[in-house]
Amino acid sequence: MLGYFTEPYVRITLTIIVLIVIFIILSRNRKTKPKDSLHILKERYENGELTKEEYEDALKRRGK
Repeated sequence: MLGYFTEPYVRITLTIIVLIVIFIILSRNRKTKPKDSLHILKERYENGELTKEEYEDALKRRGK
């Protein structure tokens, strides 16, 4: 009389459910897209880290 949770099929089912929940939680955290160089360049220009000339020069070098 050890209880209901000692049955093998119950432990396997609970393990599968826990693994699915962990997978869902981890996959939601990875949905942020990595920033490309153009996005970083725009952010730096907006924050005042680059002058207009530096920004335009970097755009030309990038081919945009």
